[in-house]
Amino acid sequence: MKKTLSVIFGLLVVASMLLAACQPQVQTVVETVVVEKEGEKVVETVIVEVPVAEATEAPEQVAKVSPEFKNPDTYVVITGAGEPETFDPAWTYETAGSSIQQNIYEGLVFTEKDKTEAFVPALATEWEADEAGTTWTFKVRPGVKFHAGGTLEPHDVAYTTWRNLLQGRIDGPQWMMYEAFFGSDFAVASVKDFAAAVAGKEAFEDLSEADLAAVCEAVKEKVVADDEAGTVTYKLAQATPWLLSLMSQNFLGGILDQEWMVENGDWDADCATWVQFADPAAEASTLFNKANGTGPYMLDHWTPGEEIVLTAFEEYWRTEPMWEGSPSGPASIKRVLIKNIDEWGTRLSMFEAGDADYIYVPAAYRSQIEPYYKTECDLAAQCQDTNPDGYVKVYRDLPTPAITPAQLNWNINVEGGNPYVGSGALDGNGIPGDFFADIHVRKAFNYCFDFQAMIADALNNDGVQAQGPIPQGMMGYLEGQASLYSYDPAKCEEEFKLADVDKDGIPAGEDEDDVWSTGFYFQMAYNTGNDTRRLSAEILKAGIEGVNDKFNISVVGMPWPVLLNSRREGKLPIYVGGWLEDYHDPHNWVFAFLHSQGAYGRIINMPEEIASQFDELIAQGVASIDPAERTPIYNEIQTKAQEEGVNIWLYQVLERYHFQEWIQGFYYNAAYGDPPRTWIYSLTKVAP
Repeated sequence: MKKTLSVIFGLLVVASMLLAACQPQVQTVVETVVVEKEGEKVVETVIVEVPVAEATEAPEQVAKVSPEFKNPDTYVVITGAGEPETFDPAWTYETAGSSIQQNIYEGLVFTEKDKTEAFVPALATEWEADEAGTTWTFKVRPGVKFHAGGTLEPHDVAYTTWRNLLQGRIDGPQWMMYEAFFGSDFAVASVKDFAAAVAGKEAFEDLSEADLAAVCEAVKEKVVADDEAGTVTYKLAQATPWLLSLMSQNFLGGILDQEWMVENGDWDADCATWVQFADPAAEASTLFNKANGTGPYMLDHWTPGEEIVLTAFEEYWRTEPMWEGSPSGPASIKRVLIKNIDEWGTRLSMFEAGDADYIYVPAAYRSQIEPYYKTECDLAAQCQDTNPDGYVKVYRDLPTPAITPAQLNWNINVEGGNPYVGSGALDGNGIPGDFFADIHVRKAFNYCFDFQAMIADALNNDGVQAQGPIPQGMMGYLEGQASLYSYDPAKCEEEFKLADVDKDGIPAGEDEDDVWSTGFYFQMAYNTGNDTRRLSAEILKAGIEGVNDKFNISVVGMPWPVLLNSRREGKLPIYVGGWLEDYHDPHNWVFAFLHSQGAYGRIINMPEEIASQFDELIAQGVASIDPAERTPIYNEIQTKAQEEGVNIWLYQVLERYHFQEWIQGFYYNAAYGDPPRTWIYSLTKVAP
């Protein structure tokens, strides 16, 4: 204590000498201080002289940035979160591909501007449904040209849907169509599972040639074209409120030219040959790197790892605006150049130079570009100038229907070796395949994650902690209830010590051969370029390693297609990746994340006992269309998803999109996977 006081006194003497030398103006002020007298702290009033500030310190100045207007006919998009796996709209089930394909292909309907549940005619001119909502008939627009020269007819629409259903690659989007056309029991992960279910057989390998033909015929009966009448009719198994949403996207959109597809070696619509085209690898599809749609843009070329180029289709059919103020005729911007550049500094430099019209800005980097906001626009696209010295047009505070968890694999695929799990044993150098099957391990990982640090550092405070698989504002979200988990290292340690990873009946805290004593090593993945997910992964790594120095996690960035393939193979112990809704209903969220046949639920690999409980609840949720009956079911699912520690439910974001000032016509629609790329037709590029 005496030493501290002497140091402080010495500093005061030096300070007084410096003040005297500078001779600043001073003023007398009265202050209250706490002092210690005879062992007690008392408050005294003192009179002190302090310097008078001559001027308020000027705020830090930012360098002037004046991008040069370049390439007036080209919209240059620099993303950083991955590129497509394929250009086949039936195969694609990820944002990087679907957002680009929406410019090339069209469906029978399209979303009305910024609305997610209102639709306008596209390749259909009108439609009607029966009273039960199970039979829908669409009038197909006449005279529409495909990019390669063919003319749209109703049989093209039917063929596209047949092909989608019968291609049915593993973990693709077709589960939604199987469910709509055949019922909830058929919402399975691949066409092989679907075919077995339709034929009433245990496995696809059990199907005879007659069975296979019957499956194809069953599909064809669901979608019937009448070229003479100019109509196509869809026959559903049950009312599907989100049908038009599916039709506005690749899922039931992406209409193909049947004749062109056959000429290029694809399925000929013969029920004797469909199996040859079922569940293909991405590169095995006819449309892997080519396209032929009816949309406002054509695919010029895709050079994987380098660039994607689209060009305007000058014979585009649209002659009337879809709504007041929307464009018609050929696209205003004649060329689109899309590049994926992982490194943030390079993206920013291109933006500052005017070499990019839009760049991907992860939340963690927003503070670097915020001082340059010139025009700020809100959800309704109402814009105001906020900084005359800026150069960026930003659309901000956009609620994104996306949930990002750290997804835990309860039964990791270690067959044939798996580098992501190290040694594959509980020996300090790896983890066993069933590591996350222990509920105490899952709870420990949840308690060791610093959610507030994630919101502040990874999201730049533009987001909230996710409560479970169902996002805010939707039926099933538990309004007014805090998430079950928060950052608590003590509880994290407690749960690790309660675990019994080696299954000998002794808690790890009392067992020299279990996880708390042995430690572990594994790799945690995120998609390269997505720095928000990278930071979230590093926060989890820091939290876990902070409770025990024998715990070791390596955070690994993986190219988007590589990560998706590794995920499908079930080899990733944990990966940080999210879900963007296909349609606006809680079923889309809980099925995807939790159902044993869901795109992510299948990869979680929950044991049958728990998986069947979720499957049953999910089936109950779609058995009724009455919100009063459905809400408590989804409340129960949301609660159970937290209690089981299924995943670490990380965050829901508020998005921002950053453009050059010369890009006009953007509006935000939450149904678009990546709005700056999904409907480029609405944009114009106007010289300043």
